[in-house]
Amino acid sequence: MRAERDSPDSFNEIILGLYEDVFRLAVDRFKEDSLARLRVAIPFDSAIWGSGAEDPQLIFGIAACDFPFERLLAYSAHWQRHDVLRSAVSRRPGDCLRNEDLGPVEDHYASEIYREFCGPSGIEHAMGVTLIDSVTNVGELVFLFRADRRAPFSDLERDRLAQIMPHLVAAWRHRLLWHVAGHARTADLSPGGLPSGHAVVDSAGQVHASDAAFGLRMRALFPDWLGPQLPPDLKAATAGAAASVRVCGQTFRLHRGGDRHIVSLAAETTPPLSPAEARVAERFASGMTAPRVALDLGISRATVRNHLTAVYEKLGVHSKVELVRKLGELSPS
Repeated sequence: MRAERDSPDSFNEIILGLYEDVFRLAVDRFKEDSLARLRVAIPFDSAIWGSGAEDPQLIFGIAACDFPFERLLAYSAHWQRHDVLRSAVSRRPGDCLRNEDLGPVEDHYASEIYREFCGPSGIEHAMGVTLIDSVTNVGELVFLFRADRRAPFSDLERDRLAQIMPHLVAAWRHRLLWHVAGHARTADLSPGGLPSGHAVVDSAGQVHASDAAFGLRMRALFPDWLGPQLPPDLKAATAGAAASVRVCGQTFRLHRGGDRHIVSLAAETTPPLSPAEARVAERFASGMTAPRVALDLGISRATVRNHLTAVYEKLGVHSKVELVRKLGELSPS
């Protein structure tokens, strides 16, 4: 079994089609139809796409392409804990793996999970990849299966799945956001109009999807937060009916829908730095030590310390790493 299209242009067309489908496909068909589109680049006999969290394990949804639902139930109830390939894929987000990447494939064919589940389910070859947000702990997992033992997934197909996975995830999250925004009770809300730093959450406070900025800003506000459930203070605040709440000095906007809502971090006004403070901050962030900044500007070390204290307070940062990131955000693009 070989891919029907091998040119980079054709593969790029498939990726472009995923994003076009964000505005064409119903949300409850998006994953199944996206897998069908992927089938052109990587032929397979069946596939699954799951969304959820690993620790604690939560399943938000599973989409299947030509994979019987009763077999999914049997796998979840009896075989998932014995699946070394899935465990390896979950431990190594972004790495696309096959059974033969973990050891001799003969060992897999001699295993109990193959004899009792994979073989009877028509799974001779499996290939999977997952992407997990390290802050929210929310991930997406895709597995492709083939029934012909003579047709293993090739290295090219493994690379293709690894390459397309970030696009599958980005397109799905945008489709979910578009769906929730369309049902939100906030006037004139659209995904394109949301500020950087937003997430889709359910009524229990579980994060289902978010953009990258949401995780970064939440980690700064709640350093010990591990997800996927909103931090207790924020979860409690969002349980009410207010359109916005303020937690840890940050304003959160709440765009309420039916069973899912959008939480966005409001842009905060940053007090302007004085010219002297800006000169000190820029040099310090570039890698200079405080004494070197003092020498370079011809001012005392005490003055440098005073300026840095003011800079840290105005920008709401607590370390040099945060200062570098904040100055990058404030710099014109």
